[in-house]
Amino acid sequence: SIGQWMMLEQSGRCLPKNQSPINERDAFVIFDEPRCRGSDLKLRFDAKALLTLGPGMCKDKLMQAAGRLRQLDQEQSLCIIGAKDVFVKIRSITTSSKEQHAKRQKTNGTLRQEVSIGNVLEWTIKNTVEATANGLTIWSSQGLSFATTIGKPDYAVEREKLELSEFYEEKFSNDTVVKAVNTTMKHHLSRIGGKSNISTNYQGMIDKIEAQVQTYGYDFTTLQKNVDEECERELELELEEEEEMEEEAPTMRPLKEIKWDFESVLTAKSPTSLPTIVLALPKVVRSRLYPTSIAHIKWSDLVYCTKNFVNTVMNMDGCKETIINKFLRLIDVCISFPDGSCLLVSENEADSILQCFWDSPDGIMCSSCYFHYSLVSRAIDKGSLGQRCLLALPAKSQASQDIGCKIPIHTQGQKWCIDISNVNVLTSVRLFAGETTYCTDSQKDVLKAMLLGEGQGSGIGLGVANGGAERVVEMRGLIHLLPYSDLEQICIQCASAQLINCDKNS
Repeated sequence: SIGQWMMLEQSGRCLPKNQSPINERDAFVIFDEPRCRGSDLKLRFDAKALLTLGPGMCKDKLMQAAGRLRQLDQEQSLCIIGAKDVFVKIRSITTSSKEQHAKRQKTNGTLRQEVSIGNVLEWTIKNTVEATANGLTIWSSQGLSFATTIGKPDYAVEREKLELSEFYEEKFSNDTVVKAVNTTMKHHLSRIGGKSNISTNYQGMIDKIEAQVQTYGYDFTTLQKNVDEECERELELELEEEEEMEEEAPTMRPLKEIKWDFESVLTAKSPTSLPTIVLALPKVVRSRLYPTSIAHIKWSDLVYCTKNFVNTVMNMDGCKETIINKFLRLIDVCISFPDGSCLLVSENEADSILQCFWDSPDGIMCSSCYFHYSLVSRAIDKGSLGQRCLLALPAKSQASQDIGCKIPIHTQGQKWCIDISNVNVLTSVRLFAGETTYCTDSQKDVLKAMLLGEGQGSGIGLGVANGGAERVVEMRGLIHLLPYSDLEQICIQCASAQLINCDKNS
């Protein structure tokens, strides 16, 4: 029915609100945008609302939506959500680069990216100001058209445009609102032969329009193009689709890698026994990446990185860059060890270690295994562990202590295998690489436990760790693979678990 509230019962029956046995305080109420104005329902005193943010949302819409909770200052509560691009814009306008640098210094190189309700209000107010300023051009154009043609319909006739060049040849120009309105005023006055042809009653209207624009639009800019409304809407839509956020990365210089005894990899039992500095992945994430939500993920303690893998660049002053989000190495070669641990190495280290494997004397019993991450990862996903040989060098198979899977490798007539029974290690490496597809149930279970992280069982931190996974994928430049992926589904499950747990605790 149109114009009245309807109640949809669990049985499927739909009745007008005044005919339904269900009280409105016991219903799940959906307020769309039109119903957020002037619609009052008697909700529970402890009702919880979910408010969605949209691109360019202004203050009036936000306050009208939040105002549906008449007791918001008492027991009722509000949860604000929005798409990723919305929160990117909120962060970009509420935190300057200097503030970011200061926060990094205070938090040992990490930067908190949480958005507060104050940030949302600041963003909506900024949108409101911009929308008002941009609306001045439309408002003034309509007012000038009215003032110059009232009582003289002949002046309303404009020259018809027929050539495509007239519609699309000119480029958009980014002018101030005042300049754009002045251009529009000159256009309207030229059509009628000057301001002297306007009746005295409406000359004052033009003066008022000009004064309002000078007062409210002097420090704002707008896109200007001499096309009709239909073409302007079409071109603006194209601009919105093509618009990208450009962020200038600071100029850096590559760090020179430190050489070490690469042959020790052949007989080492663990990465920690190597004659070089190795860092556990959880420590790298805590100290070298931001935001802090990434550190809330429960990364495996058996994944290590060499110092050369972590330290990639230095700034122009010769200081090592502490935050490496934009300078992460791709994961290419991994070294597995008998204790189930995995070492991530740089490209230069991988080449040197590969030479050591090839040059090792016949009969030497290598305790470690050199393999390409991408090949092993894909074989696991396709379930072809026992059917295909992968590029790996040689590993003496340790006695199988865990129930797991081993990939057979043939090199120089001998059969070796890579122990990948530790799913925790493999899943941590895959998430750190920005992978979004996890085909096996065991990996999905481990990933879910990782995202629950420090808040598992307490309802604290679940959403923080959940957001961290998305940031890892974004850092790797693979955010376009996230929608509808296994990782996104697991993130949604973790978020649902958080809400349920919070409800139980409250």
